[in-house]
Amino acid sequence: MLNFPPEILGEVFNHYVHGRFKIFQMDEDGAQTSVRRITAYTDSQTDPIDLTQVCRSWRATAISIPQLWATIYVFRPKSEGDLKMFELWLERSAGLNGSCPLDLTIKETLAPRSITPAREMKVLKQILALAISQFRRWRYISLELSHRSEPFLEQLYATAAPPILRGIKISLRNWDRHELRRLMGVLCSAPELQSITFGREFCTRFYTELLLDIVPWDHPTTLNFTFLPESMFHRILSASMNTLQDISVLDLTILSNVGVGGSTAVPCTTMRHLQSIHIDAFSEGDASTIFDKLTLPALRELRLPNGFGNYTEPGIQTRGWESLSGLLKRSNCKLQIFEFGHDENPGSQITEEWITKYLKFSPGFEHLTSLRVTSEIGKNPNSLQLLEALSEVCGDAPGPRLLPLLETLILDSVRSAGDVRRMVADRLSAYGGDGRPKLRRVYADLVGEDFAVDMDLTSPSRM
Repeated sequence: MLNFPPEILGEVFNHYVHGRFKIFQMDEDGAQTSVRRITAYTDSQTDPIDLTQVCRSWRATAISIPQLWATIYVFRPKSEGDLKMFELWLERSAGLNGSCPLDLTIKETLAPRSITPAREMKVLKQILALAISQFRRWRYISLELSHRSEPFLEQLYATAAPPILRGIKISLRNWDRHELRRLMGVLCSAPELQSITFGREFCTRFYTELLLDIVPWDHPTTLNFTFLPESMFHRILSASMNTLQDISVLDLTILSNVGVGGSTAVPCTTMRHLQSIHIDAFSEGDASTIFDKLTLPALRELRLPNGFGNYTEPGIQTRGWESLSGLLKRSNCKLQIFEFGHDENPGSQITEEWITKYLKFSPGFEHLTSLRVTSEIGKNPNSLQLLEALSEVCGDAPGPRLLPLLETLILDSVRSAGDVRRMVADRLSAYGGDGRPKLRRVYADLVGEDFAVDMDLTSPSRM
């Protein structure tokens, strides 16, 4: 590699620092004092700093590529050394004309004032000042700060809107209402803003209600929430119906009851551009109060990894599936990506039986190209079996009967590798000798095993 041309070496370095294999995330709560506090990601094992220490040629190449340094993760800075390292990264990330876009994350030590040394707060103040001095370069900014940092951002309020800012993530603890309004006012005025993420420290009911008057909901195309009550969910969708394309909520709390009148006061909303919904979990309540009030003609992706909520009440599951089927039919959309599952009681056969039933008989799923099931498959031999349904051959034309356009299948928990392979063989043979199978990849984790079935069906040696 010492003889590689600089442009090739630069590509290798870029993959080293920013490669997609970086899946390990540092345990921030248990991090030791020796951890790198200025790095590229929460995974601090592949920094450009390392590249500069190999040889003179590598050092020169690494320093000459601002993109290697333009993603900066500041993790609970403590010392003057952290401050100097941050300043070095900013300098090297600027590029020749000082305008290389910057993706920046700053996380404060969220501890009581009595146990946070004054010197650490001084370091944080200086780091924030340096960061604000580069506001014209901000492409993405993530701030996890307590109310103690409020005065450190005064410099930001005297600036113009960040001109190239496209994404923000905000997680604030115990912030004053006025200071919150000032901060969000500056960030949300960015003309290129597309994505807003509200972190776990920020998503309290108080802050969520306050957001309704602060954030210009008709501006961003992507919204991510840690917590959101149902009433706020509907109001935010109504305020963003002409722009929103993607929304994600980790915990959607439903307080209204079906048939009691709480949800009937919410008007139906047509989201003409909403393509993707990810709701990690429904707390309390009934998911049908969400789906019954929406029409989504552009919906292409729906992820519900924990199902419709309380799995101990079959009525909630029934209404959830019926409501979802009604949404897909009413919207006349072409759903392509679907993820569903549930943490079930031992012996429960609800999830696999119902998902198989609705995939088979609801026309809203006929366009699926990607399916992921997070619940265990094959646990209940007396219920409808998903793998058997996927194996069925269409009687009047070449191809499988269920989900004929399916390209990717991911199963998080399967009993038998043999059942998976037989299903794949049946779907491939369903096309006959002249047909061209759609299925491209199958991945299945096996219960009680240390390996998984991972089949790349585009490879010549696929079987």
